[in-house]
Amino acid sequence: MSRPQHLKAVRLRLIPAALGLGAVVALAGCSAGQVTETDTQVAAVNGGSGDAQQVAVRNATLAFPTEGAFYRAGSSAPLELVLSNTGPNDKLVQVTSPFAASGQVGGTTDLPTNTSLHASGPTTKPAGNDQRTVQIVLNGLKQDITPGVTVPVTFVFEKAGPVTVQVPIGADHNPRPEHGSPAEGQHAGGGH
Repeated sequence: MSRPQHLKAVRLRLIPAALGLGAVVALAGCSAGQVTETDTQVAAVNGGSGDAQQVAVRNATLAFPTEGAFYRAGSSAPLELVLSNTGPNDKLVQVTSPFAASGQVGGTTDLPTNTSLHASGPTTKPAGNDQRTVQIVLNGLKQDITPGVTVPVTFVFEKAGPVTVQVPIGADHNPRPEHGSPAEGQHAGGGH
């Protein structure tokens, strides 16, 4: 092979490598900016979230019903959620929903700067000296609320104002029966 033929063969081998490297560099630049596919994704939580200025409502759900799998019209539904405040001292003053006759707020409602309040449904009880719990209940539901339905709930804060969050029924925290367990057989009508 002559020298010109050898140089031509080397160049022909380098062209695909250069094109491949150029493609890698071009594709790497696609995600280098601030607008990426993941910049608008939110955490994978079951509940609704919203913000009223510096006060955040996170993972808001109706506690899973203690009897049955849904809330009947006329019943009450406690909420589970976290309220956090990164702004000036604030206070939760009201909770309302067009799906309920009233909203009841109890326990700790003050939300000092850089703190959070937790509501964990019907079992919310201050543990020891922990005063950072709030109880929120929607009373007099105007219709049946089933899993998969979201209910608009408006939280009103003294300084931050209102925020409306779409609230679903939360997950059932009771363990499911194992396949073939006696509990399953009782519900299935006996055996196989």
